[in-house]
Amino acid sequence: MNRGGPRAAPRWPFRRICAAGLLLARAFACQAQLLPALQDEALFRDPAVAGALAQAQAAAERVHQAEAAFGPTAALTLGKTETRYWEAPAFVLRRFDGKQAALQINQPLFRTALRPALDATRAQLQQAEAQLSQARGEATVRLLEAVFDLLKARDTLVFARAQRLAAEEQLASARRSFKVGTATVIDVREAEAKIDTVDAQALAAQADIDLKHQLVTELVGRPVPELLARGLTGERLPQLVAAGIAEWLADAQLGNPQLAAARRALEAAEAEIDKARQGHAPTADLTYNYTMSSDSGTVTSLFPRRGDISQVGVNVNIPLFASGATASRVRETQALRDKVQSDVDAARRTVQVAVRQNFTTALSSVGLVRGLETAVHSLEAALQANRRGYEVGMKVNADVLESQSKLFESRRDLSKVRYDAWLSYYRLKSFAGRLSGSDMDELDQLLAHEVPVPPRGRGRDPAPGLSR
Repeated sequence: MNRGGPRAAPRWPFRRICAAGLLLARAFACQAQLLPALQDEALFRDPAVAGALAQAQAAAERVHQAEAAFGPTAALTLGKTETRYWEAPAFVLRRFDGKQAALQINQPLFRTALRPALDATRAQLQQAEAQLSQARGEATVRLLEAVFDLLKARDTLVFARAQRLAAEEQLASARRSFKVGTATVIDVREAEAKIDTVDAQALAAQADIDLKHQLVTELVGRPVPELLARGLTGERLPQLVAAGIAEWLADAQLGNPQLAAARRALEAAEAEIDKARQGHAPTADLTYNYTMSSDSGTVTSLFPRRGDISQVGVNVNIPLFASGATASRVRETQALRDKVQSDVDAARRTVQVAVRQNFTTALSSVGLVRGLETAVHSLEAALQANRRGYEVGMKVNADVLESQSKLFESRRDLSKVRYDAWLSYYRLKSFAGRLSGSDMDELDQLLAHEVPVPPRGRGRDPAPGLSR
């Protein structure tokens, strides 16, 4: 054995290498597809989605129960008795016992209420599935709202820090001009006050980020710090045409889950009316009974007995009079149908209004983005002009600071409107029944750009010769 020679490298088992590769692949996939992963976690944790899923499962079981009503039923009855008998005048005790086993099978032949009952449960299952789809869409929209609110708060902090850097540069320029006598102390004080204002805005923005991040954490069940490195750019915006509102309304009439659930509830109510009306109809069942019995005697016999009995028959039940209960049940189901019909009308109106509002909001936000982009370019040019004017003595420091404020406010508003445009667009797709998993993939690609966060501004010191 050579202790001084080179040591052989350890050999990794093939399975460990494959497992490590799979873990790395999953990690990169989760990192690349952040929003779809957050959507899955939010849907898993959302109580409304869990409740709708349980409701759909219960509705599916009711369908199975309604289908089983068409098939046969069987019951086995077992019994054992022990009798003690005293007979006068001697009152001699006699004991005897008996055993009985009975098998009963019933097959419906003619029950007109079974078909509408099955139709009602199937409509209720479709209603529950539509409600589940609605709950999923609402949970997805809530997640998007929370994510966009967090990113808007982050952008507000980004612009506040950038504005502070610009204000520091202007303060340094004012101090240099004050030293050479080309600026007054008022210019320096104005620049210092501007930095104080921006610092206060940055503190408020940081607190808002913490709050919005906590809301996202509540939805997905874990902190998502990597989300703060994402952001929207102006490269893409929702593609909407003013004349396309009719197409969106038509899609909403066909695909909106809330409206679909209301329509399925109306179908179930119509089936309940038909079922109630069948309360006047006769029923017929095929029955089969097989009984085995044995005893050690009876009160009238001392001899044991054993026998088997089999019976086949048809039971026909013809309702004659129920004191008006059947007719009352029909009127009750008709009133419930009218109520559900009003719910359908209300849902249709709500969906139409929501589609119009979100379409208008998205379309106007897209137009506002274009206008703010032009305004930002103009304000950038105006800021450069004010700076050059201040350097040559044609502008005062207040003009430069005012121009800076307008520019950064426009940049902040532009960022906010971009998020509002996409949020309204996805709300519109949700109401139209178009929102799907591919939309989250698309949005994840839109948010794939890293947003540079400006460094925190350094603390400022008063200019020489100036006391604070």
